[in-house]
Amino acid sequence: MSSLTNCPECNHEILSRLGTVCPKCGYTIGYFNGDRKRKVYGKFFALTVFTPFISLITILFASQNKYTMIIGTLIYLFLAVKSCPLLFKEIFFTNFEKLFFWLIWIVANSIMFSLIFNISQKGFE
Repeated sequence: MSSLTNCPECNHEILSRLGTVCPKCGYTIGYFNGDRKRKVYGKFFALTVFTPFISLITILFASQNKYTMIIGTLIYLFLAVKSCPLLFKEIFFTNFEKLFFWLIWIVANSIMFSLIFNISQKGFE
């Protein structure tokens, strides 16, 4: 049985499980409510998933011209630094998580770096 808690909006007593909606004010208990670590973990997970995809699309579209390629590479470098697991080291619970996210980051950035290197070796018109 779930425990009861008070709604932070109207102080009405509701269940404390995820997805519970307060009948008075409509407040919904969500996963990211409360603990700061959950919010940071969610941000880091989203960065880990979407950053390589955004970088790949940016580099592919920017590869038509030398100057757009430089801008695309700068955007890639910015996103790579912002999604680095070193910036989020306080959120990892286990060594497996740490190793898993480092592997994802290294593999994704290695692929992106080799793509940029190969495009730049091809030359531009």
